[in-house]
Amino acid sequence: MLGHHLDHKKRNIEQIWALDDFWLQYDREYIQWLFPVDTPSKYQLHVPLVCQTTRDYFSTCKPLKKAQRRSLNVMLNFYDMQLVNGIVVPKPDFMINEHSWLNYDDYSHRCITRIIRSLTLLGQEELGLAFQKGMIEVALQHGNVKEESLNYWRNAHII
Repeated sequence: MLGHHLDHKKRNIEQIWALDDFWLQYDREYIQWLFPVDTPSKYQLHVPLVCQTTRDYFSTCKPLKKAQRRSLNVMLNFYDMQLVNGIVVPKPDFMINEHSWLNYDDYSHRCITRIIRSLTLLGQEELGLAFQKGMIEVALQHGNVKEESLNYWRNAHII
Protein backbone atom coordinates (compact mmCIF):
# COMPACT_ATOMS: atom_id res chain seq x y z
CA MET A 1 0.00 0.00 0.00
CA LEU A 2 2.99 2.30 0.27
CA GLY A 3 4.03 1.83 -3.34
CA HIS A 4 6.98 -0.42 -2.52
CA HIS A 5 5.43 -3.43 -4.23
CA LEU A 6 3.85 -3.80 -7.62
CA ASP A 7 0.64 -5.63 -8.31
CA HIS A 8 0.55 -8.56 -10.74
CA LYS A 9 0.13 -6.08 -13.62
CA LYS A 10 3.35 -4.28 -12.58
CA ARG A 11 1.48 -1.19 -11.29
CA ASN A 12 2.37 0.70 -8.13
CA ILE A 13 -0.27 2.21 -5.92
CA GLU A 14 0.04 5.68 -7.46
CA GLN A 15 -0.74 4.20 -10.87
CA ILE A 16 -3.79 2.44 -9.47
CA TRP A 17 -4.97 5.65 -7.80
CA ALA A 18 -4.65 7.41 -11.17
CA LEU A 19 -7.01 4.99 -12.99
CA ASP A 20 -10.05 6.76 -14.39
CA ASP A 21 -13.64 5.66 -13.78
CA PHE A 22 -13.68 3.51 -16.91
CA TRP A 23 -10.77 1.42 -15.63
CA LEU A 24 -12.11 1.33 -12.08
CA GLN A 25 -15.35 -0.10 -13.48
CA TYR A 26 -13.83 -2.69 -15.79
CA ASP A 27 -10.46 -3.64 -14.30
CA ARG A 28 -11.66 -5.42 -11.19
CA GLU A 29 -8.26 -6.70 -10.13
CA TYR A 30 -7.06 -3.55 -8.33
CA ILE A 31 -9.52 -3.68 -5.42
CA GLN A 32 -7.70 -6.54 -3.66
CA TRP A 33 -4.51 -4.47 -3.64
CA LEU A 34 -6.13 -1.32 -2.29
CA PHE A 35 -8.27 -3.13 0.27
CA PRO A 36 -6.74 -6.42 1.40
CA VAL A 37 -8.82 -8.70 3.64
CA ASP A 38 -8.30 -11.86 5.68
CA THR A 39 -9.84 -14.32 3.26
CA PRO A 40 -8.06 -15.53 0.11
CA SER A 41 -9.46 -14.63 -3.28
CA LYS A 42 -11.03 -17.51 -5.18
CA TYR A 43 -9.84 -16.08 -8.46
CA GLN A 44 -6.57 -14.28 -7.73
CA LEU A 45 -4.09 -16.25 -5.70
CA HIS A 46 -1.41 -13.55 -5.80
CA VAL A 47 -3.21 -10.79 -3.87
CA PRO A 48 -2.20 -9.57 -0.41
CA LEU A 49 -3.79 -11.31 2.56
CA VAL A 50 -4.27 -9.72 5.99
CA CYS A 51 -3.00 -11.70 8.98
CA GLN A 52 -2.64 -10.66 12.62
CA THR A 53 0.92 -9.46 12.04
CA THR A 54 -0.30 -7.22 9.22
CA ARG A 55 -3.08 -5.87 11.41
CA ASP A 56 -0.68 -5.11 14.25
CA TYR A 57 1.78 -3.33 11.97
CA PHE A 58 -0.93 -1.40 10.16
CA SER A 59 -2.41 -0.14 13.42
CA THR A 60 0.83 1.72 14.22
CA CYS A 61 1.83 2.85 10.72
CA LYS A 62 0.47 6.29 9.88
CA PRO A 63 1.64 6.21 6.22
CA LEU A 64 -0.29 2.95 5.66
CA LYS A 65 -3.45 4.39 7.18
CA LYS A 66 -3.04 7.52 5.07
CA ALA A 67 -2.61 5.41 1.92
CA GLN A 68 -5.74 3.42 2.71
CA ARG A 69 -7.69 6.65 3.27
CA ARG A 70 -6.50 7.87 -0.13
CA SER A 71 -7.66 4.57 -1.64
CA LEU A 72 -11.02 5.09 0.04
CA ASN A 73 -11.24 8.59 -1.44
CA VAL A 74 -10.56 7.16 -4.90
CA MET A 75 -13.44 4.71 -4.46
CA LEU A 76 -15.76 7.29 -2.89
CA ASN A 77 -15.17 9.48 -5.93
CA PHE A 78 -15.86 6.51 -8.21
CA TYR A 79 -19.17 5.86 -6.41
CA ASP A 80 -19.94 9.61 -6.55
CA MET A 81 -19.82 9.81 -2.78
CA GLN A 82 -17.77 11.92 -0.38
CA LEU A 83 -16.68 11.99 3.25
CA VAL A 84 -17.97 15.11 5.01
CA ASN A 85 -17.28 15.54 8.73
CA GLY A 86 -16.91 11.79 9.16
CA ILE A 87 -20.12 10.95 7.28
CA VAL A 88 -20.27 9.36 3.82
CA VAL A 89 -22.85 11.13 1.67
CA PRO A 90 -23.59 11.53 -2.05
CA LYS A 91 -21.81 14.34 -3.86
CA PRO A 92 -24.06 17.31 -4.70
CA ASP A 93 -24.15 16.28 -8.39
CA PHE A 94 -24.94 12.62 -7.59
CA MET A 95 -26.82 11.07 -10.51
CA ILE A 96 -28.76 7.95 -9.52
CA ASN A 97 -29.02 6.56 -13.05
CA GLU A 98 -25.26 6.63 -13.59
CA HIS A 99 -24.29 4.13 -10.89
CA SER A 100 -24.37 0.42 -11.48
CA TRP A 101 -23.68 -0.21 -7.78
CA LEU A 102 -27.28 0.85 -7.12
CA ASN A 103 -28.58 -1.97 -9.34
CA TYR A 104 -30.00 -5.21 -7.99
CA ASP A 105 -26.89 -7.26 -8.66
CA ASP A 106 -23.53 -5.70 -9.50
CA TYR A 107 -19.89 -6.64 -9.01
CA SER A 108 -19.41 -3.42 -7.06
CA HIS A 109 -21.40 -4.98 -4.23
CA ARG A 110 -18.46 -7.30 -3.55
CA CYS A 111 -16.06 -4.38 -3.72
CA ILE A 112 -18.11 -2.42 -1.19
CA THR A 113 -18.11 -5.42 1.16
CA ARG A 114 -14.33 -5.72 0.77
CA ILE A 115 -13.76 -2.02 1.47
CA ILE A 116 -15.82 -2.15 4.69
CA ARG A 117 -14.02 -5.28 5.87
CA SER A 118 -10.55 -4.04 4.99
CA LEU A 119 -11.00 -0.71 6.74
CA THR A 120 -12.24 -2.51 9.84
CA LEU A 121 -9.54 -5.20 9.83
CA LEU A 122 -6.79 -2.65 9.45
CA GLY A 123 -7.80 -0.47 12.38
CA GLN A 124 -9.91 2.14 10.65
CA GLU A 125 -13.21 1.05 12.17
CA GLU A 126 -14.77 4.51 12.19
CA LEU A 127 -14.08 4.96 8.48
CA GLY A 128 -15.39 1.46 7.79
CA LEU A 129 -18.60 2.14 9.68
CA ALA A 130 -19.04 5.55 8.02
CA PHE A 131 -18.58 4.00 4.59
CA GLN A 132 -20.92 1.13 5.46
CA LYS A 133 -23.64 3.43 6.77
CA GLY A 134 -23.42 5.87 3.86
CA MET A 135 -23.51 3.18 1.19
CA ILE A 136 -26.42 1.34 2.81
CA GLU A 137 -28.42 4.55 3.25
CA VAL A 138 -27.98 5.59 -0.37
CA ALA A 139 -28.71 2.06 -1.60
CA LEU A 140 -31.95 1.95 0.40
CA GLN A 141 -33.03 5.46 -0.64
CA HIS A 142 -32.05 5.42 -4.30
CA GLY A 143 -31.18 1.91 -5.36
CA ASN A 144 -32.49 -1.55 -5.96
CA VAL A 145 -29.67 -3.43 -4.22
CA LYS A 146 -30.57 -7.00 -3.34
CA GLU A 147 -30.99 -7.84 0.33
CA GLU A 148 -28.19 -10.41 0.19
CA SER A 149 -25.69 -7.69 -0.75
CA LEU A 150 -27.03 -5.34 1.93
CA ASN A 151 -26.57 -8.11 4.51
CA TYR A 152 -22.97 -8.64 3.38
CA TRP A 153 -22.37 -4.92 3.84
CA ARG A 154 -24.02 -4.98 7.27
CA ASN A 155 -21.86 -7.90 8.42
CA ALA A 156 -18.55 -6.98 6.76
CA HIS A 157 -17.28 -5.07 9.80
CA ILE A 158 -17.69 -8.02 12.18
CA ILE A 159 -14.25 -9.39 13.02
